Parts: sequence; C-alpha cells; structure tokens
Amino acid sequence: MGGYTIREGCIGCTVCAKRCPTEAITGSIKKMHYIDPELCIDCGVCGSYCPVDCIYDQFGQQTFMVKNAKLRPLAVVLEDNCTGCEACVNICPFDCLSMKTGQEGGHFFTVSHLSKPKACVACKLCEVACSDKEAIRVVWPDKSGKLDPLGPPLLSFSQLPATLTS
Repeated sequence: MGGYTIREGCIGCTVCAKRCPTEAITGSIKKMHYIDPELCIDCGVCGSYCPVDCIYDQFGQQTFMVKNAKLRPLAVVLEDNCTGCEACVNICPFDCLSMKTGQEGGHFFTVSHLSKPKACVACKLCEVACSDKEAIRVVWPDKSGKLDPLGPPLLSFSQLPATLTS
C-alpha cells in the first residue's frame, strides 16, 4: 500500500499518470490528480517526472523532477549474476528489458539486458522481481551520465545521491 500523495499545485498535465507503472494515478487533464494508495508501489516515478514538484513521498518529503535525462536512474543488469529466469523481463510494464543470447567458452547463455533505456522509468519492479536479487539493480548515474552497476542505488526521488551533488 503506497503512501505517495499529490498535493495542491497539481496542474493536471498527466505526465505522472502516463509514467506510473501500476496505473495508480488518475485525473482529468488540467484537473488535480489522485494516487490510489492500493495501487501505488512507492517507486517515486511520478515525482521524478512532475514538472511542478507537487508529489510527496510516504514520509511527507517533497519529490523532485529529474530534468536531465542523462542523470535519471536506470536498471542495470549484472550479467554474471543473471540466470536468465526472465522474471524482470516479464514484470517490466514498459517492455524495457529483453533477453539476449551469447556464447562464452563454448557455452551458450541467455541473460536479461536493458534494450530500451529511454523507456525505463526506474520503478524498481525488475529489481524486486529478480529471483537472484543481485542480477539487476536500479542505480543513479555519475555526473557524466555513466551507469555503474555498483553505483548508488535508487532509494528515493526526494534527495539526490552525493555523487550528483558533490
């Protein structure tokens, strides 16, 4: 059960509703929107896209819009840890992940990979669904936009990680 809320100031632009992976946000164009707490998974995606910063997390902290697309967190697959179970691929609401096949040392393998990075909203459903728990992570990029699988994990959209602020 989610605790994100849309407060006064919502302009009804519908961006949050379009990006919500669980369709928890409803509202008419140019009218105040509402987050259904039964459908909200506390991913914070809505707040990271809100142009007027009127979305607050479950702790009452205001979320912020990530304006630079290169600085948005994304899913990163650690291929050495991936067993190819496809759980992350099957749960992704925006079809960002797919399976890729390769060959190493005479053995064939199939692993998940982020095939549509621009479609990834960093909702973390893939991370939660991963049966290996170490094969896919949603992480913040560094200041140059480079993603490190062992970089700072996405915990909240209510504060930037130190790697982006220092």
